[in-house]
This record gives sequence, structure tokens and C-alpha cells, in this order.
Amino acid sequence: MSAFDPDYASCAYTHVWLRVMHESLDLDEVTNLLGVEPTSTQAAGDLATLKPGRKRRQPGWFLDSREHVSSLDSRHHVQWLLERISGRGPALAELLSRGYLVDICCRWDSSWGNGGPTMDPSQMTQLGQLGVDFWFDVYLAQDQEPEA
Repeated sequence: MSAFDPDYASCAYTHVWLRVMHESLDLDEVTNLLGVEPTSTQAAGDLATLKPGRKRRQPGWFLDSREHVSSLDSRHHVQWLLERISGRGPALAELLSRGYLVDICCRWDSSWGNGGPTMDPSQMTQLGQLGVDFWFDVYLAQDQEPEA
């Protein structure tokens, strides 16, 4: 097992988030059920920030490491999230049973077109106990690896 590295060389940017979405989502109910405040929410009809002129189709509840962790090692971001939702598997299962979209995503941007995030075994165990999908949103740089 390798040590966490805040200067993870092959990563240009990373963050991790839990999202809960559904057309009949009650944002306050999700907050109460999970026992943690979201870092952001969206309402149906809100304007999409990255898609000018488009509106959000459904409400969303998000817990995102973006503004809270500066490390380029995604494991630091996963740890931040787990510190907030560890042991919440039953609450997440309740949301899933209602047909809600509940998952965790790790965005990972490559510095030079290859490489990838590292997963920590104990974090993988904790993530598995939550019972939700964990997926990666990976962006590969077009530049070449920097010379040594």
C-alpha cells in the first residue's frame, strides 16, 4: 500500500462527490436521513452552469470534496467523503429502495495523458459497505509527459 501523496504527479485535478437525484427528491429529507449537510443542491428548473440555456430536470443533493480538499491524490478526497458518510449504508439503501439515483463519483484529470488514481484497500472496504456504485470520470490530457 502506497502513502497518500498530495502532489500526485500524474493528476492535474480531482474531487469526489456523493450524489442523490430523483424527480420527487425532498432535499431536506435526504439531509435528515443522512445526518449531514450537503455542500450543494439543485432544484428542478435551475439553470445548468456548464450548459447555457439548459435547465436541470430533477432535484439533486450533493456532498462534494471540491472546496474542502486541495490534494491531487483522490484518496484524500475519498477519505474526506468517508469521514462524513461512513456507516450510512442503511440510509443510502433506503434512498436506493425509493428508486433514487445514489452514487459516488471521482473526477480525475490526467496531467499528461496517462496514469490514474490509486485506490486504498481500507477505503474500498468502506465504500463497499455503503452499497452504492463508485465510478470514475476520467479526463486525459492531450499533452505529452513532461521531461525529467
